[in-house]
Amino acid sequence: MKLKYILGLLFIFFLTSLKAQNFKAKLFLGAAGSQVSGDELSGFNKGTALFGLGVTYPIKATSAISLQLYYLQKGSRKPSKLDQGDPSTYLMRLNYIESTVSYDFSLSRKLYLRAGPSIGYLISSKEEDQDGPLGNRSKFSPVDISLAGALGFPFSNSWNFEFGYLQSLLPIREHGSGETYYLNKGQYNSVITFTLVKSFGNKTEKSE
Repeated sequence: MKLKYILGLLFIFFLTSLKAQNFKAKLFLGAAGSQVSGDELSGFNKGTALFGLGVTYPIKATSAISLQLYYLQKGSRKPSKLDQGDPSTYLMRLNYIESTVSYDFSLSRKLYLRAGPSIGYLISSKEEDQDGPLGNRSKFSPVDISLAGALGFPFSNSWNFEFGYLQSLLPIREHGSGETYYLNKGQYNSVITFTLVKSFGNKTEKSE
């Protein structure tokens, strides 16, 4: 229910910002690669699309505050390697609605930095191997608290490209053994993103 209110509020804010002088509305679409620590796999092998909307409020000529809400699938994947005699597969699919608040700072006319906290709301999950769904596993946390950052590259008045990274600060679930190792309290999401951002609003303002 809280998620529905957040979605509705941001959508209203998005529509309002299209007419507001000091706000910029944003639509974005991109791709992501993810991995999960502690799954005995390596590499950002789980690919997916991401899409969402946001609003930006300029503070100064070189800085702004942004709010974003988007769909993002996280998890990990191991494809079979039949040519190497390995028929085993693995898939962890975690679907999130992600909410990010960031501070945006322009480093130059062609480069900006965006960083801030992000909260992912888990809406569904799936875990399976070559034999089917995996049972008797620890439950995933309903919330993934992360730190998000991105480097942005404007290439027109209204289009940007962003390269981003998200890292869980708290475990998304405990290890299967239940053990912890110093700061390693369980499994964590790591995600890299490649995003095209379309901005609407006052083109004379540089919000990033």
